[in-house]
Amino acid sequence: MQPKVSIIVPCYGVEKYLDRCMESLVNQTLKDIEIILVDDKSPDRVPEMCDEWAKKDERIRVIHKEKNEGLGFARNTGLEVSTGEYVAFVDSDDYVDVKMYEKLYSESRDADVVYGGFFTENRPNVWIESKETQEKMSLSEDGVYSFLLDMIASASGVRQERKYQMSVWHGIYNKSVIDKYNIRFPSEREVASEDLPFQVDFLFRSSKIVYITGSYYYYCLNGTSLTSTYNPNKYERFKRLREVLVKKRSEDIEFVCRCNRFFIGYTRKHLLNLIHNKRTDEKEIISHIVNDNIWHKLEEEYPTKNLSGYHKIVYSLIVKNKPFILLCFLKFVAFVSARKNFRKNSGND
Repeated sequence: MQPKVSIIVPCYGVEKYLDRCMESLVNQTLKDIEIILVDDKSPDRVPEMCDEWAKKDERIRVIHKEKNEGLGFARNTGLEVSTGEYVAFVDSDDYVDVKMYEKLYSESRDADVVYGGFFTENRPNVWIESKETQEKMSLSEDGVYSFLLDMIASASGVRQERKYQMSVWHGIYNKSVIDKYNIRFPSEREVASEDLPFQVDFLFRSSKIVYITGSYYYYCLNGTSLTSTYNPNKYERFKRLREVLVKKRSEDIEFVCRCNRFFIGYTRKHLLNLIHNKRTDEKEIISHIVNDNIWHKLEEEYPTKNLSGYHKIVYSLIVKNKPFILLCFLKFVAFVSARKNFRKNSGND
């Protein structure tokens, strides 16, 4: 009998968190599921732990990959063997409410994808609920297209960076759509986000999506921080991600505009991350970014007059090739932000 939902769980370096994740999955109130553990050649006890879980529950399948290829390709490996009516993706250092897949599947009639809300761990054991809709949404045709655009980035002139989370882990996806169009994840080692291209490919081929109000996914802190996760190569992966997305619908002016805003916003966050990291080569990195020819192209394509004050200043300093002033401004922004966070946290203690 075909499972209602196949839950794909890539596993790498999560010995500390895997049991927590698995407890939340094997105890789902929706019993007709399969759980696919993809051991991405993890160097710790994860391979043995996966096998131990498979012995406990016949719904669990384990795939041991011969080489580590990253999260996106591990999900693809799971897709190749999944047999469920719908497919879900869970990061193995996170966990879910035991009612998550019952709630999502119960709303799946005629829907290609069903999304739910989620919680984000802001600080250890401090959770922020993200409810992106206050009432159940059921969208088709133009509604799906508008939803996709707002997932990439908000329209020009809207202060909020984007309206909907791009991550795949808070939804279930119709497997027949995935199979029909051979939708797969790119490697996050090549592009900055493996989730967004998948969402774009899937939603462009969806006729109906549903978003319910309940929150069921728990996106956890796992010991990393803003400074420790800085990667100077990520800017180039942001550029490649923009290129990948634009090629999918280059004739669609509004789609390209949203992709450009996405790139501008993530570059700004990347620069702030650089400042928080306090690297000795920050001047060289900023000079490299502001001298990139892509900014001349974006200046022609994106209506920057609609950017908000702070965002407009950063963008203007980039396109006008003012690396030193940009560096000083970013340090000022980082200082002000740190002061605000300190006061906020002190007030909560």
